[in-house]
Amino acid sequence: MLTNRKIQFFFLRLGMVILLITLFASFVCAVDARSLLKESEKRHRTRTNQYSGELTVVNKEGKVRKKGWKSFRDGYAGDAKNLIRFTDPPEVKGVGFLALSRSAGQSPDQWLYLPSMKRERRIASQDRDNSFVGTDFNYEDMEEFDHEKYKVALLGEQPIDGVPCHVVNAVPLDTVGKSVYDKKVLYLRKDNLYLVQEDLYRKGDREASKRMILSDLQQIDGHWVARKMEMSDLKKGSKTTVLLREIAFDRPQLASRFTLQNLNREGGE
Repeated sequence: MLTNRKIQFFFLRLGMVILLITLFASFVCAVDARSLLKESEKRHRTRTNQYSGELTVVNKEGKVRKKGWKSFRDGYAGDAKNLIRFTDPPEVKGVGFLALSRSAGQSPDQWLYLPSMKRERRIASQDRDNSFVGTDFNYEDMEEFDHEKYKVALLGEQPIDGVPCHVVNAVPLDTVGKSVYDKKVLYLRKDNLYLVQEDLYRKGDREASKRMILSDLQQIDGHWVARKMEMSDLKKGSKTTVLLREIAFDRPQLASRFTLQNLNREGGE
């Protein structure tokens, strides 16, 4: 006959076993998620990238605004340098954006050049949720995703447009600095580990605040690329669509392109 002491000991051991199994399962999920993101970066990392873009903003009333831009990137994720120059319409022509990565996993330095001011303006940390040139992207959205800045866990699998995807939860690390978002949920295609959807949760929101969908995947210069990006603000009811053209990878980029001096050169690249 089991005594009370033996029963208590049995349930104590059972509880410890359950706890160990739970901790082990959490550890495995974390390792798997990190491994997936590392493999995704390995497959899709490029030395440089450049393209022309056509950007369309549709607000909740249905008003449409279009912009054209050129984008140049040197490096990837945590070591990226990025320059964007708007080419049309006339009211935004010459507007430029420069982002330079920083060491130790910190958020990149960002500047916006406005021809009307004839000088650049540094983007402060409190402005990270401001609209990027009237679009549904904010300044944090313009950063290259670097998985090292996040605590990640594998949530499972879910199809997107009929294609099986890994679902990864990414929570910004406190050591990186203040993020606009509580978390990001990433959807990676299982066949090529390419990001096809990203759900963004602002602080305090239980439902996704914004959603980015990447589609029209093609191989260019031996690399997969989504030629269409849609960022929807699910609360505002607005959407920004970016179509990529004249895409090229691993082309040499001048170091002088990614400088404040070049950013300030009105109408320059």
